[in-house]
Amino acid sequence: MARRDADFTLHYAVTSREQAIYLDVLAPLLNKRLIVHAGNEGRRLNLDDLFASLPRDALTLLCGPIRMLDAARRAWTGAGRALSDLRYETFGSSGSLPTEGFRVRLADQAIEIEIPRDRSLLDVLNGAGYEVISDCRRGECGVCAIDLVKIDGELDHRDVFFSEQQKHANEKICACVSRARGMITVDILHRPDAL
Repeated sequence: MARRDADFTLHYAVTSREQAIYLDVLAPLLNKRLIVHAGNEGRRLNLDDLFASLPRDALTLLCGPIRMLDAARRAWTGAGRALSDLRYETFGSSGSLPTEGFRVRLADQAIEIEIPRDRSLLDVLNGAGYEVISDCRRGECGVCAIDLVKIDGELDHRDVFFSEQQKHANEKICACVSRARGMITVDILHRPDAL
């Protein structure tokens, strides 16, 4: 983009410049197009102010931990912008709860499966012979979303596909990245929206 002289700015949010990977490459390449928000320098990234300052036709691309992406989505929609103009990629499947094992019960079956801390719900279900389709495996596309029937514990929605309202409704879970604490009951066959 820099070589094509595109109109863009890269905002780089880090705890400190010492933690900013590739800063030595980016700084001379981007010059004024690079803005570093280093928390230890008192320059935290303010998404509300940033999004309010952008032209109305701006497209924003983000990459970062799930909490940052959730905050970005709230700030973006709060600024009256279309979600289709906000694109993101996750830093893996970070969540709000510690990653630990949980149990899943299949609706209308007397089957209970343990999901270990180092495997996804998607991988365990597929490995046990219950085919759940998927695509991105990063919580971005929603293809692997399955219906939640009951929650005995707490959900950790680690996807960026569902809106805040959909996450609060707890009706579906992205099996590739999202997790739970306790036990959840899912229906992997019910697909009313696919008809």
